[in-house]
Amino acid sequence: MILGIDIGGTSVKCGVVSHEGEISHIRTFNTRGWVESIGFVESLRLEIGNYIKDFPGIKGVGMGYPGLLSSDRKRVLLMANIPSVVDAPVVEILNSSYPGIVFRIENDAKCAALGEHYFGENKGIDNYLMVTLGTGVGGGLIINKKLFIGGKGNATEVGHILTSNGKTLERNVGISHLIKFAAEKLENYKGKTLLKGKDITPKVISECAEQGDELSKEIFRHVGFYLGEVMVGVVRTVDVDNILLGGGISGAFDFIVPEMRRKMEEHLPKYYTEDLHVAKAQLGNDAGLLGAAGLIIEGL
Repeated sequence: MILGIDIGGTSVKCGVVSHEGEISHIRTFNTRGWVESIGFVESLRLEIGNYIKDFPGIKGVGMGYPGLLSSDRKRVLLMANIPSVVDAPVVEILNSSYPGIVFRIENDAKCAALGEHYFGENKGIDNYLMVTLGTGVGGGLIINKKLFIGGKGNATEVGHILTSNGKTLERNVGISHLIKFAAEKLENYKGKTLLKGKDITPKVISECAEQGDELSKEIFRHVGFYLGEVMVGVVRTVDVDNILLGGGISGAFDFIVPEMRRKMEEHLPKYYTEDLHVAKAQLGNDAGLLGAAGLIIEGL
């Protein structure tokens, strides 16, 4: 029995995960509430203790953090939303509190990639890059069935790669930036569009695109253009031809991928594109939680 914990800037999601990927006993907490009460690390420590007490079969705890980690996977080095966690010896604190339990931490996007590897419909693929499209843009790379973390432990931060307009990929297609782009396009748009008068969110844009709205489709072509541009360099660097797209914006998969592929095929030789496979990640909102559990399975 494994305890998976998906840590985000807004909420912390915990759940008991079986080795077959079945999730039960989910509990969700407000991140800010933990920070402002007794502190994030202490709140985390106590809740883990609650789970271990309630479910004595738990042998390992995997945690996904949206930040940079030390190469030994003991500390968080950079995490904008929870600065109090930075440099705190999280794993050491938990090991001291609960001896006999295995604790592992990893970046959240890498956890999502690991979750797909162990529990997703694409788990038979040995090598692939997963890109998470949401508030931020993250990446996780599986090479020969193993999670690749890089020389110092924080590889595949694809959201921070510069694009041709001088902005990072995340600054082009992260949710808040995409909404700003959509609002600017809408303000200057002269044609008819279903977006007028609506509260602009990726879901709303996707729904309008599905109804044939041209402006909505153009907004997602913008995502595909810059995603494809970055993938040209990434694919050249890591030499994979399988790409999974996950995260909230990936719901518009069918409107993003054509432009993404066009951009890649424009700049890559057939060696990279003739077997290029772009698929939608399958685990949805459970990817981070399952991936955190996958950290324990990988250790075993």
